[in-house]
Amino acid sequence: MLENLEKERAALDANRELITAMSHDIRTPLTVLLGYLDIMKLNAVDEDMQQYLEASERTALRLKKMSDDMFGYFLVYGGGIEVDVQECDARTLVDQMLSGHVFLLREQGYEIDFNFEGESNEFLSDVVVVTDPPQLMRIVENIFSNVMKYADKEKRVTVFVGAETDEMTIKVCNSVAKNPDMAQKNGIGLRSCLKLANAMDIRFSSVEEDGEFTSLMYVPIIPNIEYSDD
Repeated sequence: MLENLEKERAALDANRELITAMSHDIRTPLTVLLGYLDIMKLNAVDEDMQQYLEASERTALRLKKMSDDMFGYFLVYGGGIEVDVQECDARTLVDQMLSGHVFLLREQGYEIDFNFEGESNEFLSDVVVVTDPPQLMRIVENIFSNVMKYADKEKRVTVFVGAETDEMTIKVCNSVAKNPDMAQKNGIGLRSCLKLANAMDIRFSSVEEDGEFTSLMYVPIIPNIEYSDD
């Protein structure tokens, strides 16, 4: 029995490495491709070319979604995940994680309220969080991907970041659009977010109530302890 369990564990580890590598290897060139397509769309010479570029973009986005779903299904159904938790500067992490997504949503026509708790020049100063940055980025990407797919463009999207004594809060709220694609939503993305968060000791929740969808997570902070001269 022990030998069989060891073989099963080894097979699971091999599958995890394969799925993770494939997901990364697919996403990287697709991200570059989507960037090139955006540039080409700005310089399309005629209507036919514009349609071809938009069709290519839709195809690339479908492939990206398949890659994300593949990783998500493995997280939810394929076993555990390894995380590399480390100390990170909170301000740098927030800039890297959120600013690009907020900018992209604004480019797509969404109105965004990006709120920080405290003065901007002092906010997150000397705050150190404990997390795995790439895995935390996966959670953030999933949250904003859902906003892009399901949020009502006629309503504002609110992004809030705050810091308490022992946790940094990241909260994203949006109104849900009456979208026919909602019927095909399987919830795998949010379940993978929850599993990633649990692995990093991050509190994560998502709730839809009265047409409003909220994603909320609390990232652990290292307390700033001041020592006396004594």
